[in-house]
Amino acid sequence: MIKNYKLTLLLKGVFLAFLFSLICFFILSIILSFTSASEKIIQPTSYIVIIISVVFAGGYVAQRMEKRGWIHGGITGLLYILILTIIGHFTGSGFVFNKLFISRILLGIFPGIIGGILGINLK
Repeated sequence: MIKNYKLTLLLKGVFLAFLFSLICFFILSIILSFTSASEKIIQPTSYIVIIISVVFAGGYVAQRMEKRGWIHGGITGLLYILILTIIGHFTGSGFVFNKLFISRILLGIFPGIIGGILGINLK
C-alpha cells in the first residue's frame, strides 16, 4: 500500500508538472501569435518552463513524502523527462541516445533534486 501511494504521488507530481508546462506553453503561443516577439525565444523559454515545472513538481512530491526529498524530487524530474521523450518519439522527433538526451535527463534530475530539497525544507 505504501509503495502504491508513493507511485501515485510521483505520478501526480509529474502530471502537475505537465499541466503547468501546458499552461505556460499555451501562454507562450498566444504571445507569439499576437505580438512581434521572435520565434527564437521558443527554445530558451521551453527550457525555463521545464526547469520551473520540474522544481515545482519535485517540491510538491517531496513535501508529501516527508523524507528523502532530493531523491523523490530527482525521480520526479527523471519521470517527467522520460515521459516527454516518449511523447516526442511518437510525435515524430524520434529517439536518439546522444548528448542532447543526456543533457535533457540532467535537466530533469537536477531541478527535481533542488525542488525536492526545497520541498522538504520549506514545510
